[in-house]
Amino acid sequence: MEKELLHKYFRGETSPQEEKLIMDWAEASGDNYREYLEERKIWNALLVHYYNIENKSSHTKRVSLLHLYKYAAAVAVIILTVGIYITFTNKTPDILSLQEISEPTLLINNKEHIALTQKSFSIEKKAAKIQNDHKNNKLSYLQQDKFSQQKEVMTNRLLIPHGKTYQLTLSDGTIVTLNAESELIFPSQFNPQTREVELKGEAYFQVAKNQDRPFIVHTDQLDIRVLGTTFNVSSYAEEKIMRTTLIEGSVSIEQNGSTQLIHPSEQYIYNKENDKIDIQVVDTNIYTSWTNNEYIFKNTTLEDILTQIGHWYKFQTTYEASSLKEKRFTFTIGRDASLDQIIRFINNTEEIYIERINENIHIKSIL
Repeated sequence: MEKELLHKYFRGETSPQEEKLIMDWAEASGDNYREYLEERKIWNALLVHYYNIENKSSHTKRVSLLHLYKYAAAVAVIILTVGIYITFTNKTPDILSLQEISEPTLLINNKEHIALTQKSFSIEKKAAKIQNDHKNNKLSYLQQDKFSQQKEVMTNRLLIPHGKTYQLTLSDGTIVTLNAESELIFPSQFNPQTREVELKGEAYFQVAKNQDRPFIVHTDQLDIRVLGTTFNVSSYAEEKIMRTTLIEGSVSIEQNGSTQLIHPSEQYIYNKENDKIDIQVVDTNIYTSWTNNEYIFKNTTLEDILTQIGHWYKFQTTYEASSLKEKRFTFTIGRDASLDQIIRFINNTEEIYIERINENIHIKSIL
């Protein structure tokens, strides 16, 4: 597919005939759809860069694609296409980031964003019927009668800020619970060959069984392929450890050209700093406790504890000594507890002292 036509589609300038051509191509194979998702990711990176320079220079209207690619290279692998340019209007691009939102937000086709916790709704789009239950924090894309090549496949982003979670039912019936500070990119309906989504952050997947169409979760470091199963993925960009925890079924993890199969109660652990992989048998309840609105820690390091609760409560952490990061604790506490309550709970162990000043906490030794 010519990139010029895809870029035209992302700008919302294609004719119905051109849109059909693009959708027919994307639906033809899993490779085509992956290319479509990658180009969309690149486009988003370019728009984020444009948003930044637009704030610095309001008179900027036309930006060379080659120039933008140089800046976007840090966030996407790009093959440069010389001679293509993108013309922007005065309107600020409708690109959101987790830092910009305070409540779960749905972004439809990079054109329309909806705050989900304000009201329930049911809306009809060309490719899907979308229902939101704001009281129960649930969003649903209703199953289509049959995948139709005449329907526009919308690309959607569900963004969850710190201190929030939300449950999403995809068009195939798969249920995804997104943790705080997480994002899922997904189509309004899946193509006939595969079901593919992209995750940033943490999510709990209950995948609808379909032997003919694998379900694939793309992260920045690896791909997780299943047919129907339940698993949890923690893949925060700023964290050095990625974890895939299998509750039931089986999961195939593809990374750097190799494939690893894991079984129920096993956890695939990838260390981004040293590029090492480990598979361990774990208590899965620990790693899925957040879906029940609680934290379960068993012999967990203080660094890991503060990293996990840091997605729920907003704060910055400093240590008097790096050795304090390795202090281990065992406790269970509800996520409805305040940050001060958690700090008091840890301080009562009399092993360390946590001092809080606004959104900054400092850990000291008292032994």
